[in-house]
Amino acid sequence: MKQREKGTLRAGLKRSRLAYLFLLPLLVLIAVFLYYPALRGVINSFFDLDILGTSRFIGLANFRELFSDEIFLHSIPAMLKLMLPRLVISVVVPLVMAELIFYLHSSRLQYAFRVLCLLPMVAPGVVSTLIWKTIYDPSSGLAVILARALGFVGPNANVDWLGDKALAIPSIIFMGFPWIGGTAVLIYMSGLMNVAGDLKEASLLDGAGTLRRIFSIDLPLIMGQIRYFLVFGIIGGLQDYGVQIILTKGGPGYETYVPGYYMFKQAFTYNRMGYASSIGTLLFVVIFALTMLVQRLTRSKDGDAQ
Repeated sequence: MKQREKGTLRAGLKRSRLAYLFLLPLLVLIAVFLYYPALRGVINSFFDLDILGTSRFIGLANFRELFSDEIFLHSIPAMLKLMLPRLVISVVVPLVMAELIFYLHSSRLQYAFRVLCLLPMVAPGVVSTLIWKTIYDPSSGLAVILARALGFVGPNANVDWLGDKALAIPSIIFMGFPWIGGTAVLIYMSGLMNVAGDLKEASLLDGAGTLRRIFSIDLPLIMGQIRYFLVFGIIGGLQDYGVQIILTKGGPGYETYVPGYYMFKQAFTYNRMGYASSIGTLLFVVIFALTMLVQRLTRSKDGDAQ
């Protein structure tokens, strides 16, 4: 039996050798430019390494310092304050929009809304962030103009949205409003299109309302899409520090410092590549663990749905 399986495997490899030959350059490039840098980063975390390549093996010293570093420890709750609301927003808001568009009776309106959801992708992410910088201008930005018009502040008052400790994190979370630009809505809609029409008709005959249909039919059957946004939302939330680089520089004080930004500062401002690598390694471990947890939790729901 084993010899037959080996023979079948060998024959299959022989038949597909040309395909594997064409894939070989891609596999080499992936190994060199994706896996090797990640592996090298893990190795570097055990060294006292500077940007010039001077290194000295120090074992777990970087990690011991990391867990006693007050700035790093402060960056963790700051990251959670930013990540958790944005994760909920990135999963829920596009889903609601997709449901609203999907159940429109007019195909023309569906098409128009799909195009409108994709339009924000035309602007690069950096440009969008700079636009929000203009919106949050303390004296003449759209945000302060609306706050004055609605009576939240005085007619001549200025509001430092990104420089006030009480406002910095809520302001960053609000960036991107109404949070439906990009492909998220379309990905949800593709999942909804695969829901069998018989199930929808049966739910209508049974007298199920909109919310009952969404929670009992739609959500279980698009759990794959929800898992996708959960996983990539967690990865993005743990890694992202673009707003800090462009807008806040981690301020006010250390209010918007996140581990990713602290890693960037340690590497390219303080020339501590080994210490920065230890932060990256720790983030990798956390991301891997959370991804496995999400996969396990949502997989059980997939099984229930099936």
